[in-house]
Amino acid sequence: MDVFALVGFLGLSVALFAGAWRAPTSVVAGRGTDDIGIIVWFLRWVPFAIGHGHNPLFADYLNVPYGVNSMWNASMPIAGLAMWPVTSSLGPIFSYNLLVTLAVALSAWCAFLAARRYVDRAPAAALAGLLYGFSPYMIAQSQGHLHVTLAFIPPLMLLIFDEIVVRQRRPARRMGLLLGMLAAVQLLLAEELLATEILCAILGIALLTTLYPQRLPAHRRHALTALGIAAGAFLALAAVPIAFQFFGPQHVTGAVQIRNAYVSDLLGFVVPTAHQQFAPAAAVQLSEGFSGYSSEWDAYLGVPLIGLVIYTSVAFWARPLVRVASTLMLVLAVLSLGTTLHIAGQWTPLPIGALALIVPLLGRVIPLRFGLYVFPATWVMLVAAPVLSSALPARLMLYVFLFAGLLLAVLVDAWLKAPTLPLSGGLRAVLVGVALLLLLPRIPFPAEPVAIPSFFTGGGVRQLPQGSVALVVPYARLAHGSAMLWQAASDMRFRMPESYALVPGPSFNSPATATGHVLRLIEEDLGTPALTEDLRRQVLDELTARKVQAIIVGPMRNQQRILAFVTWLTGTAPQQDGGVFIWRLTT
Repeated sequence: MDVFALVGFLGLSVALFAGAWRAPTSVVAGRGTDDIGIIVWFLRWVPFAIGHGHNPLFADYLNVPYGVNSMWNASMPIAGLAMWPVTSSLGPIFSYNLLVTLAVALSAWCAFLAARRYVDRAPAAALAGLLYGFSPYMIAQSQGHLHVTLAFIPPLMLLIFDEIVVRQRRPARRMGLLLGMLAAVQLLLAEELLATEILCAILGIALLTTLYPQRLPAHRRHALTALGIAAGAFLALAAVPIAFQFFGPQHVTGAVQIRNAYVSDLLGFVVPTAHQQFAPAAAVQLSEGFSGYSSEWDAYLGVPLIGLVIYTSVAFWARPLVRVASTLMLVLAVLSLGTTLHIAGQWTPLPIGALALIVPLLGRVIPLRFGLYVFPATWVMLVAAPVLSSALPARLMLYVFLFAGLLLAVLVDAWLKAPTLPLSGGLRAVLVGVALLLLLPRIPFPAEPVAIPSFFTGGGVRQLPQGSVALVVPYARLAHGSAMLWQAASDMRFRMPESYALVPGPSFNSPATATGHVLRLIEEDLGTPALTEDLRRQVLDELTARKVQAIIVGPMRNQQRILAFVTWLTGTAPQQDGGVFIWRLTT
């Protein structure tokens, strides 16, 4: 049954991303290629760097001469290494589409495996996998955030923590070593998920010790031994990348994301977005006013599913699994609201941590000590703690769907075991079917062609010396990654003085230069500065300092104005080759 479940989830995932699979080397799954471009670039960079003796943790082919610290970006070195043969033979766009498809299927399957530990009926566990792997979180984040949809590790972490902290049937050393290795893999896939997994583990352990203090003495030694070994194994495996991230060149300090923007809206739990198949126009119009970007609008649970979760929590409250899963689901959903409450896209001054004040009214649901101390302390960590404060609160919904899936599995398993319970089998199927149907993703899933001029994939780019520096326009910067896609398609033939990547500042743009400023002004129709000799000399000096040997202008907005500017700058006309205009400079 486990294998059949994997095949079934994989089939559903292929069907979901069918738009990309019609031309998987030239069409990418998702909406917009800017965030996707970063990930595609790193999928090519990692095997290129290892194969050519470069440090894969430091991307010196971007932001020349400074480079980019890959550990501060969605570099996913483990994924890049695993996909090396595919990327080399079929290209990084194919690798991206394959990983997106596997991400959803494997995440669903691992959630299924986790649920199998707690329920007897495989169909019930399959519903848990379906809800987790194809949740609104996964659908929204699959628009371009592959690193946080490769979410097969959280369910496995749940199984291991359950073994270490609760069941304790297997040797502590073995489980600790396994946990440490899994955490190291997670670090090199998505560090943000590792941070939030640790947060969930802290919440879970705190809740268990609050609910069942009498069991603590008997379980403490085994758990501490396993967790200590896990910490040692993790540090042994991850010490180098962590040290490089925080102490290596181009390391980043300070908040890397806009605070209190990428959060769950209070109405987001019950209002569908454009990501859902069944979303009335009025609901879509309302959700489009939510804070942040659409890829972070991932909180939709729907009224029927919320009703089933509440029913399960009440009917099976005596079960430890239900009590823990229900409480953690509620707490994580609240924490996903961010620093202060947002309602219908409107900011309010109500701090989410202040909700701890109503805990005494929820005494039967949330233990008093847990709600009054652990919950607000966790909220403060999300607001101010290093690294964790850079995690986006909306992405905590991943764990909300994991626990919701477990609760749904418990309910369906109980219904399958006892067909004589109230409600007919047909009505039960309708209730579950409606709850899941409302979460159905909009079909077809977005897929966009990746326009790569033939210059970068043919012989034209081979005329550039390997590793030489080329200024590519449109200028790579925040939310503009075409140049990076073209660079990846060229098999990293050249380096660039620009980047859409996280660098010290912190910033998602390379350090400001006159060159980048002028090119952005022209491209975005913000006007052309006076073309003076001082400007010419300043820009040429910058190009010389960065050892730029070529300027390449590809398809873009205001291309004719850019061509006129570069022609004025260099005093020469460009050559046309493979859909681009190129100037060769002497340095």
